[in-house]
Amino acid sequence: MSDHPTTVGEIMNPHVISCTSDTTLREAIDMLQQHRIHALVVVEGPGYLAGVFSQTDALRAWRQGLDYEQSMASPVGEFMTKSVITCMSHVDMTRAASMLTEHKIHRLVVVEERNDGRVWPVGVISQTDIVRQLSGMMLVER
Repeated sequence: MSDHPTTVGEIMNPHVISCTSDTTLREAIDMLQQHRIHALVVVEGPGYLAGVFSQTDALRAWRQGLDYEQSMASPVGEFMTKSVITCMSHVDMTRAASMLTEHKIHRLVVVEERNDGRVWPVGVISQTDIVRQLSGMMLVER
């Protein structure tokens, strides 16, 4: 077993499934279903982070009293979570797990800061990724 702590970059999913804020709820929900995921990273411009659109956000959109067709045609930008909890790939997995617990969230968007000062999504780490890693570590120790 390695002496260095496992980093987020070692276990994150580097395949970011994303949409833009003008993607309709219908399109976003189709993407969630197609990729069998619970949230989409929302990007703007050339790809910087703008928010996250989750299944919870979709439910919130429907609760706002719009009729079905009207809500399905609405842009995800109206319902996405704009204040996204993020981390960088060099962060220790234990710290990432603490962030998930502390903020009562299921996933962190892994970002890198670019020259323009904006953050760009490079991956996603979820509770499932961390539990899978811990499970594998337990098997190695046995």
